[in-house]
Amino acid sequence: MASETDIQAPDTCSSCGSRMEPDAVVCYQCGSPTVPSEEWEGAYERYRGLVVTFFSINLIVCLIFNFWPPAGETLTGLIIVDVFLFACAIFYAYRMRELVRPLLAWNRFSWWRLASVITVAVISAIVVNYGVKWINRSVFDRDLYYFASFRELPFPKISMFLLIAFFPAFSEELAYRGVIQAGLLKIMHGRQAVVMTALLFAIIHMSIISFVWLLPFALFLGWLRQRTQTIWYGIIVHFFFNATTCYLELHELGLL
Repeated sequence: MASETDIQAPDTCSSCGSRMEPDAVVCYQCGSPTVPSEEWEGAYERYRGLVVTFFSINLIVCLIFNFWPPAGETLTGLIIVDVFLFACAIFYAYRMRELVRPLLAWNRFSWWRLASVITVAVISAIVVNYGVKWINRSVFDRDLYYFASFRELPFPKISMFLLIAFFPAFSEELAYRGVIQAGLLKIMHGRQAVVMTALLFAIIHMSIISFVWLLPFALFLGWLRQRTQTIWYGIIVHFFFNATTCYLELHELGLL
């Protein structure tokens, strides 16, 4: 029979006694750090600064893109913004490479999980697509099409899939589930980090209508990243969600 000294009690907060997850850096109930004060203060200042500056750059660029016509009304502006934000994500991922590098490995790979997340992405995109179109037609009496920005290009459909589905899937997942969520996990509880990352992700798209579905979508991506400890499933979900939206639009326009 094991003695009392052989039996380890579950991790508990030294301040409030609440049960804690093994890797938690703060208590979910009272917010007290679980590491020595010197280590906590150094990590808090560093990662808070990295997250704040990185998101501030994203916010400023997106504000310019949305409210300055020369930037937001041309395809060239979209490409420049996407490339710049992706470069920023790579730069900050490098600065936080000790946290981001493990997320680039495809941990816990499963064909069943992959098929499941793709199914969820496609079904969600169909529901959101028809819901947003209904709102636009019923409330605003208008139709909005991504393809309008690409129709003059030599390969408009390929360009549309690349810039709407493929490129953002890598860029935004690296930026939000990679850099931002990894940084927040060093200064707050895991659930709080997922929620905060999702809020920032929804806000950066600067659309009240889109916020309604972007928030739960981002919460799912954050949860998936936490559960699998990789951003690759999120990239797959993000790509198939956006690709399904592109496909439905092209089908509606009779271009398939």
